Amino acid sequence: MNKSELNSKWENITSFKNRKGYKALRITGASRPDLFLAMDEDGYRCLILFLPKKVDVKLKGTDKNKLLISFLPSKGIILIKLKDFDFKDLFDDLILSIYSKINLISEPNHASEEFIRMFYKWSLFFEDKRVKKLGEEQIQGLYGELFVLNEYLKKSSQSRINSMLASWKGLYDAANDFEFDLKNIEVKTKKESNLFVRISSEYQLEKESDKDLELLVVTVKLDLIEGKSIHDMLLEIVKLVRANLGDLSILFQALNQKGLTVENLKQYNNHRFNVIKTESFDAGNDDFPKLSISNIVNEISNLKYKLRVVKLDEFLIEIKKY
Repeated sequence: MNKSELNSKWENITSFKNRKGYKALRITGASRPDLFLAMDEDGYRCLILFLPKKVDVKLKGTDKNKLLISFLPSKGIILIKLKDFDFKDLFDDLILSIYSKINLISEPNHASEEFIRMFYKWSLFFEDKRVKKLGEEQIQGLYGELFVLNEYLKKSSQSRINSMLASWKGLYDAANDFEFDLKNIEVKTKKESNLFVRISSEYQLEKESDKDLELLVVTVKLDLIEGKSIHDMLLEIVKLVRANLGDLSILFQALNQKGLTVENLKQYNNHRFNVIKTESFDAGNDDFPKLSISNIVNEISNLKYKLRVVKLDEFLIEIKKY
């Protein structure tokens, strides 16, 4: 089951004529649980799991602003309904995520538990959060991280898509933006006219004892005509993850750390960038110029300083031009 197949089924349901109540269609004949797509009389999309009457479902109905879940014991169904048409795309991702989790589960109790668990996991991504608007430097920095994530995903095998998504730690306030088994990567994004990147703490360029450390500098230029916004970049990532059957909840969970969603990132569409080049530097080298927790005295903390990129050539690992 993929996004295009799901869209076809919604079109089929929409075409049903002269039906009262819910219009429903089994999601696929291959699904072991009785899982149906449905649409109510007002056109709201639903996902329904039919269960044998003997199944004991432990669920208190939850009615959120954009999403609700309820158990109707007289009909033997658990129903999830989308209440906001603007979130149809995200609702489809929720459906595909639930389907991938339960489509091979034959035991009804287990299927219902996973169905409910996935609802609560995804319901967080449908919430409207009041968050402080991102500043220009934050927008630029997030764009650089999303660009790097997108480049990694392009090269990733399908089996490693989820681990690649999980490697992105930039929104979790971790020491480094990407954490892999053998190395960590700190991403810094600068305009092409800038000679420096900002290091915002003594931990950002601190090397873990058993890992390499790279400083990856993304150089961008502003381009309101042909450039891409952080929303555009996020949509490219979502498309890649879907195509490789990855778990989008990993991505949305990271965004949720800062109250960011696919929808609220649209407000930054007037900030558009093109990447000129990326440069990787060996920041774990003992001679790399930096101030970090291991080479400053204990009395100094909360360091912020600028690093002159053009003076780092001897530590250059790779340069890519775009």
